[in-house]
Amino acid sequence: MQHRISTNTNLVAFSRDGKRTMDKLIPLYAKAGYKVLDLNFCEMMNPYSILNTEDAENYIEKLGKQKKEFGLEYIQAHAPYPKDYLSLPPSERKASDDSVIKAMKWAAELEIPHIVVHPIKGSIDENVRYFSSLIEKQEKPIRIAIENMETREEIWDADSLITIANELQPFTGICLDTGHAHIAGEDIPSFIKKTGDLLIGTHIADNNGKEDQHLLPGFGTIAWEDVIKAFKESYSGYLNYECMYFQRHLPQSFSGDVINLSLSLGDWLLSL
Repeated sequence: MQHRISTNTNLVAFSRDGKRTMDKLIPLYAKAGYKVLDLNFCEMMNPYSILNTEDAENYIEKLGKQKKEFGLEYIQAHAPYPKDYLSLPPSERKASDDSVIKAMKWAAELEIPHIVVHPIKGSIDENVRYFSSLIEKQEKPIRIAIENMETREEIWDADSLITIANELQPFTGICLDTGHAHIAGEDIPSFIKKTGDLLIGTHIADNNGKEDQHLLPGFGTIAWEDVIKAFKESYSGYLNYECMYFQRHLPQSFSGDVINLSLSLGDWLLSL
């Protein structure tokens, strides 16, 4: 089962007892049976995160040691993001860029093949310029997986993502967020087939079609039977959970149950 299922490190990061960082969570996933993880550098969006301090490099080194200690593979990472990049003053745009560039550098150091970056709220041309700038500023090369967003005022559809990614080859690909696609009214199986070889990453999450709830599969209204059929026909990568809100109203003591449930749901998905 682990050859196709992975999870973002944020799966049980949030609970009614507070938040936990990646280094505290990775051992939990490894001991439960996960072999493949997606590192959540969105931790940088917390101003008090260790990733925003002089100890950041030691933290990254620790994540590398945990990778070896538990025999893990880090197959994806997620960069921090602004809510409305083009509305920011120049100083805040630069700060946002610097955070993304740092995340890209750390992901490359940890030998992660690609990093998910949100498109900005703007046109296709504005996004091409934005991603071109990030590519030019890279300290170490890493491929960018551009994620589909959930509103039609943003970059949400397969055609727009394909246009952007094709303009920036071989430096970019596409990450499908199933939850975002469901909210936007996108035909998810069609998205999978249309993006083809450009589809290099996934965020697997469910919702009610209205809110980005980040639920585990089966707890929302996505037709997983059709989605998994399309994945099996057109995609050979990992089905990677991004379900960080699933446990947020439960105490941390339920973390093991939630992790085990996610693994069992992975078996169910792959059986469809």
